[in-house]
Amino acid sequence: MRKEEMELIAARAARLAVCTTDDGIELDMTCEEYYQEYMDQLRNNDYQCLRMWIGWQIEAGVQEAVEIMKMMIRSELRRAVG
Repeated sequence: MRKEEMELIAARAARLAVCTTDDGIELDMTCEEYYQEYMDQLRNNDYQCLRMWIGWQIEAGVQEAVEIMKMMIRSELRRAVG
């Protein structure tokens, strides 16, 4: 995955994370902390947790999650094709 793709995916996922908390629940992390966490996962090619969370958001009907997942899939396909 290219750095630009990772940065865009991490940024969109971080914004989604801070926007989708239940009312009355305090965030454990800031948008920047979510971004750093997702970048670490993407850099290490160990983003199963991120993919699962995005999947749950898709199940909940969150359109932004669909767009993020499409970005992830396209990036993986580019890498596979070479």
